[in-house]
Amino acid sequence: MKLNIRLVVTVVMSVAFMVLLVSGVLLYSTEYGYFTASLHVWASILVIVGVGWHLKNNWKAYTRHLSIKQGKLAFILVLLGVAPVSYGIIVDLAPFVSVIKFGQNLRSAGSVREGDFSLVDLSGGQSGGLSVFVKAGQHYQSEPQPLFLGFSYTATPQIAIWIEDQQGNFVKTLYVTNKLSNSSFRPKPEEPEVIRRPEALPYWGHRSAGPSKDGLYVPEVGSTKYDGFTAATPKSDHLLLLPKQTAAKYKVLMEVNRTYDFNAYYSKDRYPQDPVYSGSGSSGQPSLIYAADIDTSVTGEALFSLIGHGHHSGQNGDLFTDLDNISTAKSIIAFGVVQQL
Repeated sequence: MKLNIRLVVTVVMSVAFMVLLVSGVLLYSTEYGYFTASLHVWASILVIVGVGWHLKNNWKAYTRHLSIKQGKLAFILVLLGVAPVSYGIIVDLAPFVSVIKFGQNLRSAGSVREGDFSLVDLSGGQSGGLSVFVKAGQHYQSEPQPLFLGFSYTATPQIAIWIEDQQGNFVKTLYVTNKLSNSSFRPKPEEPEVIRRPEALPYWGHRSAGPSKDGLYVPEVGSTKYDGFTAATPKSDHLLLLPKQTAAKYKVLMEVNRTYDFNAYYSKDRYPQDPVYSGSGSSGQPSLIYAADIDTSVTGEALFSLIGHGHHSGQNGDLFTDLDNISTAKSIIAFGVVQQL
């Protein structure tokens, strides 16, 4: 059977056009993705090759179209249309730049600009409470994780903040990120399956309450226990306003953990027999625990100090002080500051 080149080129150009259409919309409305941009480039190359092939084989017909009155008029109208649009974009005139700026706004809506920070007010309107400022570090967000059709997402940390007395006894939780508060983790954001994550913040989990029905030291699925003490993880720097504390001296502790932060020691296959530390999952380096001492008789701020890490799969609530194998997890947060207002 003789190969019909015209048919092949037509089909290839049709598919390439659909890829250009989808990838163009994604590049217009979402943050830059290497996969999406690569598809767009290769689809463009296929279209250019196809158009070149059609011009080569239909050059006489093309020039004949341009030689008649209607063809000339169409060509002139196209040029006249390109000129004002180009001029409007160059000199920043509406409505020519409005479409471009709308796309920029869509893309920037999901990104974090340097200097931005979120305010999370859980003080209940009380004065004289606590403020905790968390400065996002270099590895606060994970590298983009693929979803489908060029879409990706970045993971942000799970965080819990709580009070202990001077003897180290747990007093109460002040803040916990939303997904951990009701165990709403999923393997990927678009998947319906809910998974339990005892390795997320095991030090807080073992100290804050007893085990759940399944024996894990994490809140039950759909729990409302921490309503009023929870919020979604901010995308970058954030200031937490927390309720007033009555004790004169106490400790504020913070546990932080983020997925997809594997390193040379905490590699994907470090604990292949561990049912929680999944070899193909997203566990990585264990949670880090920070502490700050508060004395209400002394004005000023207290800086959180790194005091250890939790168990890599949440098997216990011990504090491990050996930090030699911890690398990028130390820069999930740059620093944290707590102040009695």
